[in-house]
Amino acid sequence: MADQLTVHNGKVLLTTEEGQSVERPEADLAEMLRGEFQPPLGETALPDGVKLYEWRSPLLLVVHQLPPHVRQFRWIAPDSPQEFGPGTVYRKVRLSIPYAVTFALYTQQNGRLFLAGNNELYFRNDPLRCRSDHLGYPALLNVSRIETPKRERAWICTQYLRWPPAADWTGQLEALLEHTWNGGFNLSSEHHEGASWYGASRGVHRHLHPVERWEKATTANDAFALGVPWKPVPLSVGEIMDCLFEEHGQPIRGTRRKKPPGLASRFMTYALQKK
Repeated sequence: MADQLTVHNGKVLLTTEEGQSVERPEADLAEMLRGEFQPPLGETALPDGVKLYEWRSPLLLVVHQLPPHVRQFRWIAPDSPQEFGPGTVYRKVRLSIPYAVTFALYTQQNGRLFLAGNNELYFRNDPLRCRSDHLGYPALLNVSRIETPKRERAWICTQYLRWPPAADWTGQLEALLEHTWNGGFNLSSEHHEGASWYGASRGVHRHLHPVERWEKATTANDAFALGVPWKPVPLSVGEIMDCLFEEHGQPIRGTRRKKPPGLASRFMTYALQKK
């Protein structure tokens, strides 16, 4: 006889095909399902700018949007003796930026959420309204062009990203944004990954390259970036989200994914752990 799970008069009775049985309050089943479908966001309010999020245990994906703005960057100087790292010389440039959309991926470990290394950045000339919206690639240094079998990623390197030990997922998101926008923009992507999306965006607009033209266009019009036809991303926001989950959760090469356990099996494990 197959596993049987019945709910009656506020009680859940589970009987397995091996003859093992357990009875628990109905509230335990609701608690288990809540934990499976609701992300462990804690009691912290959603940070300003969070447009979408999705929980596929043990992964949480957050989509954050910055509004259009003018920002001062530390941009590698033309005469810098080094292309990246110690010894790089920077100068300040003031650039118009459109809507900037960050994909931040977390993994749950021991009940806590921690940023993974699969974080990405894109541009858009209108605010996000739905998962079917499309994006543009960001014409920025230090955002690497990474080719995968299904797509080209706009990857944020987080090798030197740090946050306070007690930081929750919101504090880590704040640290990621700070790391992305306030570091030095150099030629690290060109050296390590082969290309940044600034280099890959040549020809998109006559006022983007060299960066001095972008700065001059910004001086003339703070909203300049909202009129740039950024290199289009073929996938929608929702499709990028699906790819991030798939890429982070791929099985070991040569193995097959196991069939996920059924409701009865999951509740038995939950009930035994709750004792």
